[in-house]
Amino acid sequence: MNHEQSVLGVDIGGSSIKFCILTRGKVGLHDTVHYENGTNPPEIRRMIVRKINEWKFVGYVGIGFPGIIEGESIIDAPNLGTDWKEYNLLGHLRKEVDCRFAIINDADAAALAMCRETGGWEDENILCLTLGTGIGSSWLKKGELEAGTEYGRIVHPDLHCSLERWASVRTLNEEQLSIHDWANRLSTILQFLETRYNPDRFILSGGISTSSDDWLQSITENVQTPVLISTYGDLTGAVGAAKLHSV
Repeated sequence: MNHEQSVLGVDIGGSSIKFCILTRGKVGLHDTVHYENGTNPPEIRRMIVRKINEWKFVGYVGIGFPGIIEGESIIDAPNLGTDWKEYNLLGHLRKEVDCRFAIINDADAAALAMCRETGGWEDENILCLTLGTGIGSSWLKKGELEAGTEYGRIVHPDLHCSLERWASVRTLNEEQLSIHDWANRLSTILQFLETRYNPDRFILSGGISTSSDDWLQSITENVQTPVLISTYGDLTGAVGAAKLHSV
């Protein structure tokens, strides 16, 4: 596949990688591939190369990565393991496939996808949260992306643990919480963030957002700030990574 107006978005998560082709702003071919052999750099690199070859894609590839990015280097990736520190993923990928790569933090990628959804709120400050293995965060301030926040790592003064340790999807699964109990925990996190940062809106994304009918109402009843779900659902990060080539 070699279309000038097609871009491949890659969203590296804690349990899987999501891929999607974006053509003229519209989502086309997409897939989710779960990890079978861990989340080490060679394995994730192999999965990306395999999908590019499978789809015969040549062109721009945007990658959303769950960690701190400086330039093209990965500084830290706490949810994937210590092998990722100072790892140049793009440098290795360029040696294997003929594509043009860019990389961004996964929560910042999700916020890029949401820019189009916030077209009527150009004067607002919107806090975008990605719910998954951790909790990623990014701002859309008056229509502009403000990258580099790591609110999921903030330690809540009353809970004595980080926000993502309290209410991530990983915690939901590891502690076998009911969806009701997890929603109450997420409400606590959103209440903390709205008090500290005073956003005009929250927009949530991540795989669990596709089942928001089961839990969103209980959150909106407990949080004063409007809470919305990304219309891209679990593809939000991949779509935003693809949009990286148009910003």
